[in-house]
Amino acid sequence: MNKPDRYLSMDRVYFLLASISLLFAGCEPSPSAEELNQDLLVQTAFDETINFKNYNTYSIPLDTLGLISNSVNDTLLLGEYSKLVTQRLKSNMDSRGYTWVEKSQSPDLGLTAFVVNNFNVFQTINYPNYYGGYYSPYYGYYYPVVNTYASNSGILIIQLVDLNQKTSQNQFRVIWNCYIGDIIASPDPAGKSVEAVDQAFTQTSVIGK
Repeated sequence: MNKPDRYLSMDRVYFLLASISLLFAGCEPSPSAEELNQDLLVQTAFDETINFKNYNTYSIPLDTLGLISNSVNDTLLLGEYSKLVTQRLKSNMDSRGYTWVEKSQSPDLGLTAFVVNNFNVFQTINYPNYYGGYYSPYYGYYYPVVNTYASNSGILIIQLVDLNQKTSQNQFRVIWNCYIGDIIASPDPAGKSVEAVDQAFTQTSVIGK
């Protein structure tokens, strides 16, 4: 299988339904729509060429998640759910030896989380080594690459980005991906999502100093 271009341009990734299928080592097969509707599943993938001990600082917007939905116009998700998820992400990163800083302090890593809700074109994230995008002053850096199926499921997506490897085209290297679903069908979306975040880090023991 031919590998995708090393860097992806903005028009190929921002809401682009691409067909790239280069997976990082350790990535499990994508769960089916039926599986996502039955269980809150956790899928992770990381770049084996990365030494996670080389990073010291990270940033994540606290109490705020990105939102991609075809049922609302908002692009940010606020409230108790966002607070619980982002705080648990921070707790896991802190426990692995990384130091949280403001994004204005030039962190080594960008940790981003967002929900794809009722998008009807979401199936699975692909894992290109690089992806293009922009640095938003309101949220951060999030641009999934997805394939399609008709679904009303809600997926929590987490990405860890190497901010030290930024190109002149504002392209960043994604070194870890995770998606968790279906949070909409779960009887306890907040509680189960927090548990799933912990599980995501458990599945990726290489993250840490």
